[in-house]
Amino acid sequence: MRALTYRLERIHQLTGARPTHPAHRYMLQTAVIGARPLDWPATSL
Repeated sequence: MRALTYRLERIHQLTGARPTHPAHRYMLQTAVIGARPLDWPATSL
């Protein structure tokens, strides 16, 4: 459970978004879905 809590807090630190907030979670999920076709982060943008 600590690993999950740490990761959620780290996401908040890096993005300013709260993964537990529905609107923020939707924004983060959309960003991940959009990054996949770009092969990010393996490929530099």
